[in-house]
This record gives sequence, C-alpha cells and structure tokens, in this order.
Amino acid sequence: MRVVYPLALMCASFAMVHPATAQDKQAIKVAAAKPANKPNPEMVNQLPTLPVADAEQLQATSLALVGPYDCEFKQTLSVTKHQVDGYVVVTFSSKAYTMKPVRSSTGAVRLEEVGGPMLMVQIPTKSMLMDTARGRRIVDACVHETQAKEVATDSNALGMNLPGQVNTASCSPGTARC
Repeated sequence: MRVVYPLALMCASFAMVHPATAQDKQAIKVAAAKPANKPNPEMVNQLPTLPVADAEQLQATSLALVGPYDCEFKQTLSVTKHQVDGYVVVTFSSKAYTMKPVRSSTGAVRLEEVGGPMLMVQIPTKSMLMDTARGRRIVDACVHETQAKEVATDSNALGMNLPGQVNTASCSPGTARC
C-alpha cells in the first residue's frame, strides 16, 4: 500500500502536466465551431401534432375563462385560445404552455399541458397553476374578471361553511334557532 499510493499520485500529476494532443485540439475547434442555440431541424420535424378535439373537449374549452388574470404577489398570467380548436395557451412568467381543457366531475375546468407537467385549475372563485411533476403550486389566487364578479356577488363564494361557522342566511328575526 505504501508503494501504490505515491505511484498513483505520480501518475496523476503526470497526466495534469501532459500537453494536449493534436486530437484534443481538434475536438476543441469542432466544439467552438458549432453554432449555439440553433434549432436542430430533425427535432423540429418531430414535434408532436395536436390531436383533433372531441365534443367533450370542445365543451370544456368553451367553459375555460380566457383573458388576463391577476394573481398573488402582483403576478399575472394570461389564457388565450390556441390556433387549433379545443386548446388554449397559458402564458406565465415569459413561458407559454399549450393546454388541453378537461371538465372534472366537480365542475372545475382543468387545463392540462400537452406532453408536460403543468396544470391549471379553474374553480368559480380563483385559478391556480401547478407543476404536477414537482407537486407544487407555481402561482395561486389568480382571478379572472368573471371570477372576481362571482366573489363580489356571493358572500359565501365557496358554497360551504367553515368549521364553527353558522349559516345565518336562513335565520328569520325573532327565532331562537337558525
């Protein structure tokens, strides 16, 4: 062991001071000659095409709220119609996501990214954008003008009472119980 360790150190130090070979220099020149950030034409041809939307998807698209949203921490996002019927584009933080609208059993509209992890959920009072791969919200409390009207006209916009809260809307004056 005493002989092996110094021998390994000596070999490693020799490799560090060894000058680059002509082959190494050629590889550096080839790497420098490649243009940066140029799209590969082979990959462009492999981009997925969007399938034709069925009637259910078209109905969900008609329910999706299109336009600007004001979100928490003074952030904004936008939902616009895609050039292909039945799809929308969600733009947030200089990124655009092609989304497929899906109506859930609860009545919420889910905008699911085509081939990606992003999900936008639209409920009557707010919307949120989530990354399902990371399991976290990207932006929350996004409100479209239609959702803002829903909150303004309904004092109990979620349609439920919080724990310990009594619904006094059905109480009449002069009765002991509600």
